[in-house]
Amino acid sequence: MNEALVFAAYESWLESKAGKKNAWRVPQEHGSAPALIQEIVREVETRSLTFRPIKRYRHREPTNGKMRIIGVESVKQQVCDYVAVTAMSRLLDAKVGFWQVSSIPGKGQLMAAHAVRRWSQDGGYYVHMDVRKCYPSIRANVVMKLLHRYVRSPDVLYIAESLLATYGGGLEIGSYFSLRMAQLVLSFGYHEVECMRKVRRGASVPLITHQLWYADDIYLFSPDKRNLRSAARQLQRLLHKKFGLTVKPWKISRMSNEEPVDVVGYTVRKNRTTLRGSLFLRACRALRRYRRSPSLKRARRATSYGGWFRHADCADVWRDNGFNKVFKKARAHISAAERSMHEHSDMQRGAA
Repeated sequence: MNEALVFAAYESWLESKAGKKNAWRVPQEHGSAPALIQEIVREVETRSLTFRPIKRYRHREPTNGKMRIIGVESVKQQVCDYVAVTAMSRLLDAKVGFWQVSSIPGKGQLMAAHAVRRWSQDGGYYVHMDVRKCYPSIRANVVMKLLHRYVRSPDVLYIAESLLATYGGGLEIGSYFSLRMAQLVLSFGYHEVECMRKVRRGASVPLITHQLWYADDIYLFSPDKRNLRSAARQLQRLLHKKFGLTVKPWKISRMSNEEPVDVVGYTVRKNRTTLRGSLFLRACRALRRYRRSPSLKRARRATSYGGWFRHADCADVWRDNGFNKVFKKARAHISAAERSMHEHSDMQRGAA
């Protein structure tokens, strides 16, 4: 295992949300960053890579209210996630489709909502397909079979297998490595959709004009209802036959104000983008609770909804209810708490 690769992966982890949140744990748990890097290199070379057990907790998704079990990995395992992904970067860049937008820098919920709004101008039809229990349903042996086909490095395969062994059979929600492996598996469906065509009057016509994949949600768009239904059925069969994935029941909808596209927490119409009703109510409730009784926990929850309002057509609601002032106060509250925490940590290290 190349130490330079592990160092590059560590740097990428530091720049990520997980790294910014957990970097302070590295000196506490491993002494220093170089010590952690050397430990990973040594354990990969000797095939003795071990991780602390993953801690799991229940989390309600803000976009749809679903309850999910989220895994929190040790910092060592988080860095190994990035080592594996960095080593596979060329494979992932080649395989993962452009419109597979989940949690890739610069490609997230806002990009998805803006794209759907542009596509809705053309009218036509769309279908929303949802893979049932996507992460737990993608089995470790399926992932390893793919990796053995495309990855030649024994060290990278060993790291991948060691990470997968900690998840309990499927992939782990909350793991960066699991996110990228899910995208790799689903990319085969993405590219199959790209190739779906039919011959009409001697010309080859694509069944789908646009597609968007966000985590386990799939959106297909087409001006022709029959083509869209045919493509959705083909994709459903492929995911089940090749990867054992089940798609929930779906229906074809017409692009209109009466049937807006419900995508990544937004409700998208031709001329307006608003928040999904349930998300809007939870956001308003969180902001009002913080205004009524400020606490650090409520401040974090309140600020988590700020971006949703800023990027939807509801500036009047944001302003008229005074949520802009509440949001600024909550952000200041969090900044003060984080400064205090870092100062306390620096004092402890100095005393040691």
